[in-house]
Amino acid sequence: ASSPAMRIKEAIWFFIHHHRRNRAVARFARLCKNIHRASEHPTYDIARNGESAVLARVVAGPAPMLFDVGANVGDWTVMARERFPQATVHAFELNPATAAQLTARLGGQPGVEIHAHGLGATTGEVTFFAYSGEQSVLSGMRAPLHSSVPHRVERSRIRTGDEFCKERGVERIDYLKVDAEGADHEVLSGFGEMLSAQRVGAVQFEHEGGRFLRDYYDLLRPKGYVLGKLYANYVDFREHDIDQEHFLGPNYLALPAAREDLIQRLKIGWPV
Repeated sequence: ASSPAMRIKEAIWFFIHHHRRNRAVARFARLCKNIHRASEHPTYDIARNGESAVLARVVAGPAPMLFDVGANVGDWTVMARERFPQATVHAFELNPATAAQLTARLGGQPGVEIHAHGLGATTGEVTFFAYSGEQSVLSGMRAPLHSSVPHRVERSRIRTGDEFCKERGVERIDYLKVDAEGADHEVLSGFGEMLSAQRVGAVQFEHEGGRFLRDYYDLLRPKGYVLGKLYANYVDFREHDIDQEHFLGPNYLALPAAREDLIQRLKIGWPV
Protein backbone atom coordinates (compact mmCIF):
# COMPACT_ATOMS: atom_id res chain seq x y z
CA ALA A 1 0.00 0.00 0.00
CA SER A 2 1.16 3.50 -0.78
CA SER A 3 2.09 5.92 1.99
CA PRO A 4 -0.16 8.87 2.96
CA ALA A 5 2.34 11.25 1.37
CA MET A 6 2.26 9.28 -1.89
CA ARG A 7 -1.55 9.24 -1.92
CA ILE A 8 -1.64 13.03 -1.44
CA LYS A 9 0.88 13.46 -4.25
CA GLU A 10 -1.16 11.25 -6.56
CA ALA A 11 -4.37 13.14 -5.72
CA ILE A 12 -2.74 16.48 -6.58
CA TRP A 13 -1.16 14.99 -9.71
CA PHE A 14 -4.44 13.70 -11.11
CA PHE A 15 -6.36 16.82 -10.12
CA ILE A 16 -3.96 18.91 -12.19
CA HIS A 17 -4.09 16.43 -15.06
CA HIS A 18 -7.90 16.24 -15.12
CA HIS A 19 -8.20 20.04 -15.04
CA ARG A 20 -5.36 20.91 -17.45
CA ARG A 21 -7.79 22.90 -19.65
CA ASN A 22 -8.83 25.06 -16.71
CA ARG A 23 -7.39 28.57 -17.18
CA ALA A 24 -5.86 28.79 -13.70
CA VAL A 25 -4.33 25.33 -13.95
CA ALA A 26 -2.97 26.08 -17.42
CA ARG A 27 -1.36 29.29 -16.18
CA PHE A 28 0.17 27.46 -13.23
CA ALA A 29 1.57 24.82 -15.59
CA ARG A 30 3.14 27.52 -17.81
CA LEU A 31 4.64 29.16 -14.73
CA CYS A 32 6.20 25.86 -13.67
CA LYS A 33 7.60 25.31 -17.19
CA ASN A 34 9.12 28.78 -17.21
CA ILE A 35 10.65 28.27 -13.76
CA HIS A 36 12.16 24.98 -14.91
CA ARG A 37 13.52 26.54 -18.09
CA ALA A 38 15.01 29.45 -16.14
CA SER A 39 16.74 27.02 -13.79
CA GLU A 40 18.19 25.02 -16.70
CA HIS A 41 18.98 27.65 -19.34
CA PRO A 42 21.28 30.52 -18.32
CA THR A 43 20.81 32.39 -21.65
CA TYR A 44 23.10 32.50 -24.69
CA ASP A 45 25.05 35.49 -23.37
CA ILE A 46 28.59 34.09 -23.24
CA ALA A 47 29.65 36.72 -20.70
CA ARG A 48 26.94 35.59 -18.24
CA ASN A 49 26.07 31.95 -18.97
CA GLY A 50 29.33 30.42 -17.77
CA GLU A 51 31.11 30.06 -21.12
CA SER A 52 33.64 32.82 -20.50
CA ALA A 53 34.15 31.85 -16.86
CA VAL A 54 34.74 28.16 -17.55
CA LEU A 55 37.14 28.85 -20.42
CA ALA A 56 39.29 30.98 -18.11
CA ARG A 57 39.33 28.21 -15.48
CA VAL A 58 39.90 25.24 -17.76
CA VAL A 59 42.61 26.53 -20.09
CA ALA A 60 46.13 26.81 -18.73
CA GLY A 61 49.02 28.63 -20.36
CA PRO A 62 49.13 31.95 -22.19
CA ALA A 63 48.98 30.63 -25.78
CA PRO A 64 46.40 27.82 -26.04
CA MET A 65 45.11 26.12 -29.17
CA LEU A 66 41.36 26.77 -29.43
CA PHE A 67 38.79 25.49 -31.94
CA ASP A 68 35.53 27.38 -32.50
CA VAL A 69 33.33 25.01 -34.52
CA GLY A 70 30.16 26.74 -35.64
CA ALA A 71 31.75 30.13 -35.13
CA ASN A 72 28.82 32.10 -36.54
CA VAL A 73 29.95 35.76 -36.65
CA GLY A 74 32.74 35.23 -34.12
CA ASP A 75 31.43 36.27 -30.69
CA TRP A 76 33.04 33.28 -28.93
CA THR A 77 36.33 33.77 -30.78
CA VAL A 78 36.41 37.44 -29.79
CA MET A 79 35.76 36.53 -26.14
CA ALA A 80 38.44 33.82 -26.21
CA ARG A 81 41.04 36.14 -27.72
CA GLU A 82 40.27 38.75 -25.07
CA ARG A 83 40.90 36.10 -22.42
CA PHE A 84 43.99 34.73 -24.15
CA PRO A 85 45.51 37.35 -26.48
CA GLN A 86 48.25 34.92 -27.58
CA ALA A 87 45.85 32.07 -28.39
CA THR A 88 45.53 30.47 -31.79
CA VAL A 89 41.87 30.11 -32.76
CA HIS A 90 40.67 28.02 -35.68
CA ALA A 91 37.13 29.24 -36.43
CA PHE A 92 34.92 27.06 -38.65
CA GLU A 93 31.67 28.22 -40.23
CA LEU A 94 29.59 26.02 -42.54
CA ASN A 95 27.30 28.69 -44.00
CA PRO A 96 29.22 30.62 -46.70
CA ALA A 97 27.18 33.79 -46.14
CA THR A 98 27.89 33.73 -42.40
CA ALA A 99 31.53 32.82 -43.03
CA ALA A 100 31.80 35.98 -45.15
CA GLN A 101 30.55 38.06 -42.21
CA LEU A 102 32.99 36.24 -39.91
CA THR A 103 35.85 37.00 -42.30
CA ALA A 104 34.84 40.65 -42.58
CA ARG A 105 34.91 40.92 -38.80
CA LEU A 106 37.99 38.89 -37.88
CA GLY A 107 39.85 38.11 -41.08
CA GLY A 108 43.52 39.06 -40.94
CA GLN A 109 43.67 39.26 -37.17
CA PRO A 110 46.84 37.65 -35.79
CA GLY A 111 46.13 34.28 -34.21
CA VAL A 112 42.74 33.79 -35.89
CA GLU A 113 42.30 31.45 -38.84
CA ILE A 114 38.88 31.30 -40.47
CA HIS A 115 37.72 28.22 -42.35
CA ALA A 116 34.66 28.57 -44.58
CA HIS A 117 33.52 24.98 -44.14
CA GLY A 118 32.10 22.82 -41.41
CA LEU A 119 33.36 19.81 -39.49
CA GLY A 120 31.53 16.52 -39.25
CA ALA A 121 31.74 12.75 -38.95
CA THR A 122 32.89 12.38 -42.58
CA THR A 123 34.51 14.44 -45.31
CA GLY A 124 32.39 15.60 -48.24
CA GLU A 125 29.43 17.81 -49.09
CA VAL A 126 26.28 18.21 -46.99
CA THR A 127 23.02 20.05 -47.27
CA PHE A 128 22.01 22.55 -44.63
CA PHE A 129 19.07 24.83 -43.93
CA ALA A 130 19.75 28.57 -44.17
CA TYR A 131 17.42 31.27 -42.90
CA SER A 132 16.41 34.78 -43.81
CA GLY A 133 15.89 37.99 -41.87
CA GLU A 134 17.24 38.26 -38.34
CA GLN A 135 18.09 34.53 -38.37
CA SER A 136 20.21 34.82 -41.53
CA VAL A 137 23.40 33.95 -39.60
CA LEU A 138 21.93 30.64 -38.38
CA SER A 139 21.88 27.30 -40.13
CA GLY A 140 20.91 23.75 -39.26
CA MET A 141 22.23 20.52 -40.75
CA ARG A 142 19.79 17.96 -39.36
CA ALA A 143 16.43 19.73 -39.88
CA PRO A 144 14.89 23.20 -40.22
CA LEU A 145 15.32 24.16 -36.57
CA HIS A 146 13.33 27.35 -37.03
CA SER A 147 10.41 26.01 -39.08
CA SER A 148 8.37 29.21 -38.74
CA VAL A 149 11.14 31.23 -40.45
CA PRO A 150 11.56 31.12 -44.25
CA HIS A 151 14.50 28.90 -45.12
CA ARG A 152 16.25 27.40 -48.11
CA VAL A 153 18.36 24.30 -48.63
CA GLU A 154 22.00 24.93 -49.53
CA ARG A 155 25.17 22.86 -49.78
CA SER A 156 28.58 23.24 -48.19
CA ARG A 157 31.70 21.26 -47.34
CA ILE A 158 32.56 19.40 -44.19
CA ARG A 159 35.61 17.42 -43.14
CA THR A 160 36.58 15.52 -40.05
CA GLY A 161 38.44 17.19 -37.24
CA ASP A 162 41.01 14.38 -37.24
CA GLU A 163 41.77 15.00 -40.91
CA PHE A 164 42.11 18.74 -40.36
CA CYS A 165 44.44 18.26 -37.38
CA LYS A 166 46.68 15.88 -39.31
CA GLU A 167 46.86 18.21 -42.29
CA ARG A 168 47.67 21.25 -40.15
CA GLY A 169 49.95 19.49 -37.69
CA VAL A 170 47.72 20.18 -34.68
CA GLU A 171 48.97 17.86 -31.96
CA ARG A 172 46.68 19.09 -29.18
CA ILE A 173 43.53 21.17 -28.80
CA ASP A 174 43.31 22.88 -25.42
CA TYR A 175 39.62 23.75 -25.80
CA LEU A 176 37.20 22.49 -28.44
CA LYS A 177 34.00 24.53 -28.52
CA VAL A 178 31.19 23.15 -30.72
CA ASP A 179 27.92 24.87 -31.58
CA ALA A 180 26.74 23.16 -34.76
CA GLU A 181 22.97 23.69 -34.50
CA GLY A 182 22.03 20.09 -33.74
CA ALA A 183 25.02 18.39 -35.42
CA ASP A 184 27.42 18.60 -32.46
CA HIS A 185 27.56 14.81 -32.08
CA GLU A 186 28.62 14.40 -35.69
CA VAL A 187 31.34 17.03 -35.22
CA LEU A 188 32.71 15.25 -32.15
CA SER A 189 32.60 11.88 -33.93
CA GLY A 190 34.99 13.35 -36.48
CA PHE A 191 37.53 13.95 -33.69
CA GLY A 192 37.54 10.26 -32.72
CA GLU A 193 41.31 9.81 -32.85
CA MET A 194 42.10 13.07 -31.06
CA LEU A 195 39.57 12.29 -28.33
CA SER A 196 40.65 8.65 -27.90
CA ALA A 197 44.21 9.86 -27.36
CA GLN A 198 42.89 12.58 -25.01
CA ARG A 199 44.63 15.19 -27.10
CA VAL A 200 41.62 17.44 -26.52
CA GLY A 201 41.91 19.13 -23.13
CA ALA A 202 38.25 20.14 -22.90
CA VAL A 203 35.09 19.88 -25.00
CA GLN A 204 32.17 22.28 -24.88
CA PHE A 205 29.10 21.32 -26.89
CA GLU A 206 25.45 22.26 -27.17
CA HIS A 207 22.56 19.89 -26.56
CA GLU A 208 19.16 21.27 -27.46
CA GLY A 209 18.04 18.90 -30.16
CA GLY A 210 19.14 16.39 -32.75
CA ARG A 211 20.22 13.58 -30.42
CA PHE A 212 19.72 12.36 -26.91
CA LEU A 213 22.26 13.50 -24.35
CA ARG A 214 22.94 9.80 -23.73
CA ASP A 215 24.53 9.64 -27.19
CA TYR A 216 27.21 12.11 -26.04
CA TYR A 217 27.88 10.07 -22.91
CA ASP A 218 28.20 6.94 -25.02
CA LEU A 219 30.65 8.71 -27.34
CA LEU A 220 32.84 10.46 -24.77
CA ARG A 221 32.79 8.27 -21.64
CA PRO A 222 34.61 5.31 -23.30
CA LYS A 223 37.33 7.77 -24.35
CA GLY A 224 37.96 8.71 -20.73
CA TYR A 225 35.93 11.92 -20.41
CA VAL A 226 33.44 12.94 -17.74
CA LEU A 227 30.49 15.14 -18.67
CA GLY A 228 28.62 17.89 -16.90
CA LYS A 229 26.15 20.61 -17.66
CA LEU A 230 27.52 24.14 -17.69
CA TYR A 231 25.53 26.58 -15.57
CA ALA A 232 26.27 30.25 -14.99
CA ASN A 233 28.32 29.59 -11.85
CA TYR A 234 29.30 25.89 -11.80
CA VAL A 235 29.47 22.67 -13.80
CA ASP A 236 27.21 19.79 -12.77
CA PHE A 237 29.39 16.74 -13.53
CA ARG A 238 27.47 13.50 -13.04
CA GLU A 239 26.44 10.21 -14.54
CA HIS A 240 23.71 10.22 -17.13
CA ASP A 241 20.13 10.20 -15.93
CA ILE A 242 16.90 10.16 -17.91
CA ASP A 243 15.82 13.41 -16.24
CA GLN A 244 18.60 15.16 -18.19
CA GLU A 245 16.85 14.46 -21.48
CA HIS A 246 14.82 17.67 -21.45
CA PHE A 247 16.49 19.38 -24.46
CA LEU A 248 16.62 22.72 -22.67
CA GLY A 249 20.36 23.12 -23.20
CA PRO A 250 22.41 24.90 -23.88
CA ASN A 251 26.00 23.93 -23.03
CA TYR A 252 27.79 20.89 -21.64
CA LEU A 253 31.43 20.34 -20.77
CA ALA A 254 33.56 17.21 -21.09
CA LEU A 255 36.95 16.87 -19.40
CA PRO A 256 39.42 13.98 -19.13
CA ALA A 257 38.63 12.08 -15.95
CA ALA A 258 42.26 12.46 -14.89
CA ARG A 259 41.72 16.18 -14.29
CA GLU A 260 40.12 15.38 -10.93
CA ASP A 261 41.19 18.55 -9.11
CA LEU A 262 39.83 20.79 -11.84
CA ILE A 263 36.57 18.82 -12.01
CA GLN A 264 36.07 19.25 -8.26
CA ARG A 265 36.77 23.00 -8.44
CA LEU A 266 34.28 23.41 -11.26
CA LYS A 267 31.68 21.44 -9.30
CA ILE A 268 32.07 23.86 -6.38
CA GLY A 269 31.70 26.78 -8.75
CA TRP A 270 32.62 30.43 -8.85
CA PRO A 271 31.02 33.74 -7.83
CA VAL A 272 28.86 35.67 -10.27
